[in-house]
Amino acid sequence: MQDSSLTRRTFLAAAGGAAAVAARPAWGLMRSARTVRKGRVITGRKINIASVGCGGQGGHDIGQFAGERVVALCDVDFARAVGTFKRFPDARRFRDFREMLTEMDEQIDAVQISTPDHMHFPVAMMAIERGKHVYLQKPITHTVVEARLLTEAARRHNVVTQMGNQGHSNEGTRLVKEWIEAGVIGDVREVHLWTNRPVWPQNIALPEKGLPPPPTLDWNRWLGVAPLRPYHTAYMPFAWRGWWEWGCGAIGDMGCHTMDACFWALNLGAPSRVRAEVDGGSAFSCPAGSAVTYEFPARGGLPPVTVTWSDGSRKPPRPAALEAEREMSGSGQLYVGSKGVIMDTGDYCDSPRLIPERAMKSFTRPPKTLERVKNGHYQNWLQAIRGEIEAPVSNFDYAGPLTEMALLGNVAIRAGVPFRWDAKTLRCDRPEAQAFIDKSYRMF
Repeated sequence: MQDSSLTRRTFLAAAGGAAAVAARPAWGLMRSARTVRKGRVITGRKINIASVGCGGQGGHDIGQFAGERVVALCDVDFARAVGTFKRFPDARRFRDFREMLTEMDEQIDAVQISTPDHMHFPVAMMAIERGKHVYLQKPITHTVVEARLLTEAARRHNVVTQMGNQGHSNEGTRLVKEWIEAGVIGDVREVHLWTNRPVWPQNIALPEKGLPPPPTLDWNRWLGVAPLRPYHTAYMPFAWRGWWEWGCGAIGDMGCHTMDACFWALNLGAPSRVRAEVDGGSAFSCPAGSAVTYEFPARGGLPPVTVTWSDGSRKPPRPAALEAEREMSGSGQLYVGSKGVIMDTGDYCDSPRLIPERAMKSFTRPPKTLERVKNGHYQNWLQAIRGEIEAPVSNFDYAGPLTEMALLGNVAIRAGVPFRWDAKTLRCDRPEAQAFIDKSYRMF
């Protein structure tokens, strides 16, 4: 196909046309179908699972489903995926997800996706429109508009979805919600979140010259819908997170983990206003550090709350309730209430505690009111596919809005201006910010 840039809407329309089908079917193919394909409940046999992105995180993810039937593996670099290929020798191998989903359509029940962020949406949308259940790494999409579209598509096609923010299945996340709902720390009007990311290069110059890609890598397919750009070792295999064309920076890596507990416990929904301060960065490279402030209005009986996110060179303020001899952790979350403070010192809200420590020691825990996840985050998705539970805990009806919140932080970082946000219309009040709500796609 020709290398041309076009809007998401135009691309989706074109992808369902004859020219696209004649070359390689793209994810809009099913839009022209008269019937909407639905996800199927799988009982009495193993679930047939395909994987897109099989090296690194993808190799780990598909390994969690080894008890099912892994029927297809897709990766643009067979050298990176060799370990996964050896683990599942009977699975068919592909370099292009479109060919895999077309050729093996009826042989696939579900798809696990662990590509770079910029390819989450096209792969997941094609799978969903073919009625495949989807396990998708965080953030579920590269842009806010994509998150909304994917959420709506999953609902329309009645597929079982799960985002890979495994902390949503753990005990600590439930404890935070139970403690806040029980009024343990009173009204929460202030939340601080922070991470030690980035742990890859950011705030760096775009390479002036490209390099020959490795012979095992299909660079065009790796770029996918992103703009055509020469290969360079500064971009991959892991450093892509720090480049806006493919990644979402520190927020993309950890936002849907570290924002998760407060998003759920405080019923945050969509922010009304977002602003950011950054250290460095460019149109191509994510900054060395950022501090993002989200403002949320009153929600039901909950008061307005301000959530701040800090990464890289930016650090959160030291909480007054923390003992002088205790050091701040590299990552964590802090809930400041009118009657107390909760702090967790990890990325996934594994072990929340009241601070200072004397408050925790004298603490009478409220009853546990929330159902616990059995057998972990990955099995939670499989249980829903089998019809054993109604839905996974981080299905797209939950994960989509959480992703939107996280990515609005990146909009503020890239736009360089504060903006008000209307979630219903997907509109910012500043054109500088609106420019980053959606993106254009390259036909590849």
